[in-house]
Amino acid sequence: MKGLPQQEYQNPGAVQFGNFINYYQFNSAEQRLGLLSKKHWNIKIYAVDLDPDLIKRAQADNNCDIDIEFACLDVMAVKDFTKIQDYLDKYKRKKFDAVCCFSITMWIHLNHDDTGLQEFLRNLCSLSELLVVEAQPWRCYQTAERRMKKVNNSFPLFLKLKWRSNVVEEIEKYLTNTLQRTKVYESLPTKWKRKICFFK
Repeated sequence: MKGLPQQEYQNPGAVQFGNFINYYQFNSAEQRLGLLSKKHWNIKIYAVDLDPDLIKRAQADNNCDIDIEFACLDVMAVKDFTKIQDYLDKYKRKKFDAVCCFSITMWIHLNHDDTGLQEFLRNLCSLSELLVVEAQPWRCYQTAERRMKKVNNSFPLFLKLKWRSNVVEEIEKYLTNTLQRTKVYESLPTKWKRKICFFK
């Protein structure tokens, strides 16, 4: 930095602004969070996936000191969707503070078509104050279909989908115009060129 004596460049702890470069090796965020009272951080997470192997892996890999309940559910099946409502009832809640859908919309869409995706979005909006969506763009659908064809299979509804090249915009339009949600945040693109959007 301009104006600092040469010896300060040689000492990584000698910085004018902020923490030194390897600060978190010595003062981890986890240690400090552990000092905070849990009553101020009463967070509960209900983690849901259709794939039982992913649920098992998440349970095995989870080292968070947060109350997380894992469930293998098909959110498009009425009986499983009821279990989500049961979870809320257990804590006397009508809605989750936030529901996160990271890279899920394409799979719902490919397997349940446009009306199924709309139903999925409606159901999630009915359960959440804040809906966080990372939607896959159309090129991801094309890649998924190509992979299926390589093993002599396909998504039967693929050619029937009406939301296609502009699927991300259609999802946003459906959430804002039809379901009366307001987009309150849009991230920069992820490394896979997807945006994460918050709808309230």
